[in-house]
Amino acid sequence: MTKRLILNGLLIGLIVVGCSRPDMQRQGVDHYIQGQLLLDQGDVESALKELEKAVRTDPKLSIAHNTIGDVYCRQGNYERARQSYESAVRSNPFAFRSYYNLGVTYQLLAKTAQAVEQVREYINQAVEAYTKAISLMPGDFDSQLNVSACYFQLGQFEKAVEHCQQAIRIKPQNTKARVNLATIYDHHGQSYEAVRAYLSALELEPDNPDLLRKLGSTYLKQDRLNPAFRVYEQAAKALPDQAWPWEKIGEVYYRQKEFDQAIEAFQKATKIDPQSPAAWRGMGVAYLSQFVLDKSRADLRDKGLEAWNISLELDPSQQDIRRLVRKYTPKPDLPEL
Repeated sequence: MTKRLILNGLLIGLIVVGCSRPDMQRQGVDHYIQGQLLLDQGDVESALKELEKAVRTDPKLSIAHNTIGDVYCRQGNYERARQSYESAVRSNPFAFRSYYNLGVTYQLLAKTAQAVEQVREYINQAVEAYTKAISLMPGDFDSQLNVSACYFQLGQFEKAVEHCQQAIRIKPQNTKARVNLATIYDHHGQSYEAVRAYLSALELEPDNPDLLRKLGSTYLKQDRLNPAFRVYEQAAKALPDQAWPWEKIGEVYYRQKEFDQAIEAFQKATKIDPQSPAAWRGMGVAYLSQFVLDKSRADLRDKGLEAWNISLELDPSQQDIRRLVRKYTPKPDLPEL
């Protein structure tokens, strides 16, 4: 038994030694090309078999490992994709695209992870992959932007800002990078820097709804009601079929204690979107605030309660509104027995 095993091992060794490296490379490339042709034809299963043959024949064929990773990534099999991309960078330490793809895959794995510790581990590994990619190609916009997002998730704001600014230098006309920079500043409590970044992004896309919403929110955090109002007014003009700008306009009016104007804004929001619990909620708050100031106006109380009831029908999870409805609903005047 032992002699047979040794003999078999010698035979295998002779076969491997007898297959020259150029032959392995040529055969591996042939399998890789066949796999690509099958991918182009949509035969993914057969393509994967050819690509696997390619890397078995020539384990150093980095491009084949990378292509296998691409296939698994498109299929949502991120763990298999990770393994393939790692094989690609091991076989070619200078494969920029494989390092970049590995970083993306780790980010995707982080999104599906359940435990916080696992998420953090995946994000750290994504940072390592992107850092290597950037060392190979410092001018790659996507790598800089993605690693900035990873650092943001890890709470490393200075590095997040640094790489986001680098992405902006690479593509000054890219709105997403400027929005990301503003978001980083905003979460780090640097509201003035956030406003400046949002405004620079708005110069590129003046009617971008996401930008307008975020800039208005930052102004509200600063209690700068007039600039917030102007932003939401611009959003209302740019987005006539959306309710949220009027909801925010109503909030600004409410905070200015202009209750009639707030109610009017919330009413406009409900006309655009009758299914908006936020609009009905805001309307109820404005009505009840007026009632608190003038307890003789039972009509205001009743309008407010009705608005709150509609809001609760649309979103029953609002426990604070449930409590307020119970508080302000008049007790029935029943005869005593």
